[in-house]
Amino acid sequence: MVALPNPNPFDLLPIGLFNVLGSGGQQRHYMAILLRIYRLAEFNRFGLTREQVVADIVDYVTHEGAEAVTQTNAADGGAVDGDAPDISNAQEYASWIVRRLVEVGWLEREQHADYTEFIILPDYAFTLLEAFRTIQEQKPREYTGQLYTAHQLLTSDNEDFAPSLALTQAYENVRQVIRGLNELNQNIRRYTERVTRDRSVADLLHLQYDEYAQALGPSYHALKTSDHVSRYRRDIVHRLQIWQLDSEWLDRTADELATQGHHTPAQAADEVNHYMRFIITQLESLDPLLAEIDRRHAQYLRTSLRQIRYQLVGTDGDFKDRLALLAKELAALQEEGKTWLPRMKATFQVTSVQASESRSLYTPPVGRIAFDPAPVMQPLLNSQELHALRAATLNELSQTITPAKIQHFVDQFFNGHRTLHIQDLPPNTFSTLDDLSWLIYTIAYGNHPEVNYDLESLPGEPVDLGIAQVRPFQLIKRSFRRN
Repeated sequence: MVALPNPNPFDLLPIGLFNVLGSGGQQRHYMAILLRIYRLAEFNRFGLTREQVVADIVDYVTHEGAEAVTQTNAADGGAVDGDAPDISNAQEYASWIVRRLVEVGWLEREQHADYTEFIILPDYAFTLLEAFRTIQEQKPREYTGQLYTAHQLLTSDNEDFAPSLALTQAYENVRQVIRGLNELNQNIRRYTERVTRDRSVADLLHLQYDEYAQALGPSYHALKTSDHVSRYRRDIVHRLQIWQLDSEWLDRTADELATQGHHTPAQAADEVNHYMRFIITQLESLDPLLAEIDRRHAQYLRTSLRQIRYQLVGTDGDFKDRLALLAKELAALQEEGKTWLPRMKATFQVTSVQASESRSLYTPPVGRIAFDPAPVMQPLLNSQELHALRAATLNELSQTITPAKIQHFVDQFFNGHRTLHIQDLPPNTFSTLDDLSWLIYTIAYGNHPEVNYDLESLPGEPVDLGIAQVRPFQLIKRSFRRN
């Protein structure tokens, strides 16, 4: 079966779709109106009536200002919208905009049985306007855990695990990760090129701390922390390599993919192999791309700071010349009898220095002495401290509950009987929290080789001991059991 080439997107779109946007300021108003209509239709379940769309356009014209729209059209010469009605009649102008967008294919009309006219957006309009809105909002690209999602999909041991669905979703997530890394790499280069142009210090600072920090900073930070490739790559690649050698798994996944999609079994098998090869190849070859992103990130920081420093120092001399010029200006102010800098000048300090001190003068840098730690000496304990520690240790060991102590504790309740039911214990045997530990160890050491009793669970309701409720049980002496 020969695969057909992908058609050109412009062969599938209406001919005049982008012509309506014009070549000047008109496109700004058309795009703003289309985005407003898209915002209305995005989550509208029943469609937009024509009256809603016209009212929204009237609201835009009213808030934007009819004069601004008119001036834009006049500046463009009215080449595209020469037949537009007078902008002063906002209702008529909005109706004309709707008809114009329907003609070129951005909108479509749909009339119901009650003659109510609805305006709908075609599928391609939804896709294009979503892209335009993303450009408009200029939101920073966020890594929402695509690698983590792919890792969870491929390494899941859930009983409802669907291999074809997991592999398909993991493939899409890895594609988004690779696309995002390439986008990040290219945009860092674009920002580096922008800072090398002739820009003022204010523009460079805005580019450094506002645009770059907000647009690319979070993405780079996530790449180096939560979405670091090394956290998930090994497990993903290892699981896929195991599946590549499992012919039974490959056949089952291909059959499942063929059932779900529009593929023949052979095409589905090729798709499965392509997905696995793509994920393995892309994850294993990411290190050069990550190294390039790190290099460009460091290059951008160096370049931007160097440009800021260059702009601040100036182009008419080196730093020494700037100091000399500053000294002359300060001397001129002093000759004029001024002891304080003018309001528009930057102030070096708030209070004056009455007398110089050692820290006021220049001190040359001194090399740091190598760290040479003193040897750790273990202190020797005297005989009294040693005896006190030994006594404290023996006392702590004596408090430990051992099997021998539990055996002695249980023997005092048997009184020659063969069995001992939990209900036959004397009242208030377990009445405090300290007694609760003896109960726990009595149950825990049941059937222990170092005690002389076995524990046997019994049916029935829990027995209330005051501080706790336990399932009924009885203790049986082993000597009686052997007989």
